[in-house]
Amino acid sequence: MEKKIKPCIENEQILKQRFLALRDTLDLLSGKWRFCILLNLHYHEKLRFKDFFEVSVGISPKVLSSELTTLEAHQLIQKKIEYTTTKDITFYVLTKHAQEIWTVLNTLIEFGLSNRQEVIKSMYSDKD
Repeated sequence: MEKKIKPCIENEQILKQRFLALRDTLDLLSGKWRFCILLNLHYHEKLRFKDFFEVSVGISPKVLSSELTTLEAHQLIQKKIEYTTTKDITFYVLTKHAQEIWTVLNTLIEFGLSNRQEVIKSMYSDKD
């Protein structure tokens, strides 16, 4: 007889919804550039398309354009235009919705820093 694994949440429908929500979030934020784009916009507040190449070394224009389009479609960033007398300046900013991500990003960064220290510490302690 096969033993059924009992989830830690009584309502399996809620468990499925939470699993799908996590999967959707991971799909949205997957790839090496989306977190970088969001993090750079958080720190710089607004960036023009060409500014991203200075703060995200190695990204191609095609990839940047695609990633910005995806993040904009998911309402995490917004394209704004600043009208001046000489020329119009287009730039990107985080939306209010994206501000919710900062706690997640910061937690991941803190974990990454801590984990790196643990790995380095274990590498040196293993040699003794």
